[in-house]
Amino acid sequence: MSTVGFVFFGLSCFICLTNIVNGIERMVRKRRGVTVRRGSNIHVLSIVFAIMAYVFAKDTLGAWVFIPAVIDPATLFIFAAPILLFRMRKEDGQEQDHP
Repeated sequence: MSTVGFVFFGLSCFICLTNIVNGIERMVRKRRGVTVRRGSNIHVLSIVFAIMAYVFAKDTLGAWVFIPAVIDPATLFIFAAPILLFRMRKEDGQEQDHP
């Protein structure tokens, strides 16, 4: 069972690394003036893989399996999205009030 846990931990690390590189690439392209198309961040997958790694290798890896999920910018976006959406909605409401 530990082997399966290590595989899921590796997948969680891979997804985290992919999202970080994708974010850096997007920032570099934006600064260079290249048209930035919306990339696909895999928001929930690193969390799912971390949970599966914890289930399969609980005694071996412990809570360390959640580090990639915590570092992953896509995971942070999940928690920041409601705040950002609320701010955008509030700004849109203020712009409509002032012609």
